[in-house]
Amino acid sequence: MDKYLIKYLRDNSEDELSSKYIDFFKIELDWHIYNNERHIAERYHREKKSSFKEEVIKTLQYCYAIAGFSDKIKSDKSNVLSTLPFLDQLTLQDLNLISYSPVWHPIGKKNIFGDLQSIKWHKKIQKIIQKEDFYSFLNKNLHFELEEFQNHFFKQYKEKDFRALLLHTDQNFYSKYFIDIFKKLEKPSIVFSHGLPAIYSKDIDNRSDFLMVWSDKIKENYLKAGFDSEKIKVVGNPHYKKNQKNKELRSDLSDILVVPVSSILWHQHEYDSTVLVDKSMVVLYLYKVQKVLEKLGVKQARYRTHPSINKDWVHAFLDQNFYIMDNQELAKSINRSSLVIGATSTVLLESLIYGVNYIVFEPKDSENVNMAGFKLVPPFDGSDEKVITAKDENELENMLRNNNKTDYSLLKDYIQDFDISVMKELIK
Repeated sequence: MDKYLIKYLRDNSEDELSSKYIDFFKIELDWHIYNNERHIAERYHREKKSSFKEEVIKTLQYCYAIAGFSDKIKSDKSNVLSTLPFLDQLTLQDLNLISYSPVWHPIGKKNIFGDLQSIKWHKKIQKIIQKEDFYSFLNKNLHFELEEFQNHFFKQYKEKDFRALLLHTDQNFYSKYFIDIFKKLEKPSIVFSHGLPAIYSKDIDNRSDFLMVWSDKIKENYLKAGFDSEKIKVVGNPHYKKNQKNKELRSDLSDILVVPVSSILWHQHEYDSTVLVDKSMVVLYLYKVQKVLEKLGVKQARYRTHPSINKDWVHAFLDQNFYIMDNQELAKSINRSSLVIGATSTVLLESLIYGVNYIVFEPKDSENVNMAGFKLVPPFDGSDEKVITAKDENELENMLRNNNKTDYSLLKDYIQDFDISVMKELIK
């Protein structure tokens, strides 16, 4: 039985080109089906308004690209096209690489590559994504036009001799479109994992030629999901360069931070496994934690939702005498915390870095599916003995009473020392 509209449209398209671009626009099409803008943060809205400052910066970036400032830079290094702000020139210089950001994802004000024609194209695509109705994306003329315009980028990138494309995901339209161009250029596309994966699937980050991950543990999880071993490269993470080998975690009930399950989904991760998320699960999660904490005499706790969720929407559901909305920067928020109770999140590793105990609370069913409808993955599924994991309120209460602590050494398991020297073999 057909259970997913986008898959139906892709598989039943009248021609290969339309099927290809329906796939490329998958996330953007999903938005029309699953999005509820009351529930998500304003900066994630489809028709979000840019501030005056953002518009000025964008205009200046376009001007830098058109003026050809990047062409004036003389270098004997190999060129790469990158949308990764953390891989700066200093990081890449030892690899004899110099990075340029594209006009469709400009970074800073230097080394922005593109021309007026590319900027016009980008603005047109942005207008389609932000303004057009669902059916507009199915227009065959649009698909033909997009395919034809690939020639423009192909010629530009070939002339500039870009040796690789560096991305943070392969899921959105731009990533898919330009991965396709670099395949035609016969140059590698490389995705850098930007968080602790909450899902391992061959439908995610599998289009690129290579996927850079933080540790052998994460690579192992990808291999279990069916990824090719040669595709996955362990490079660590540049944000976490100086982690201590040992650290005593603080853990008490004096200033608790709760990181609830994320209950938004404006696109399906996979084609063959659709998940309909009940938006109220973020609220139910917080209710469950409050009930346990009150049994232990806790009068107040802070909470912080995923950045994509509208905090005010969540807060209106809560006992505001008990819950305090946390609006601090993540580092400050964790630094003041005496304990973190949370669901599947990279905050697990952040907490350990700052020396704070993290208890995973992931209510789940017999199929290992959590409240948001997703199958739990390591280290949040209870399979790793180093992680204190509670699957219901009783277990959470017992763990808090016993002051059970997650093993700090888990940090080393999931974040290895940053080393991208492997890119020397990949980019030629």
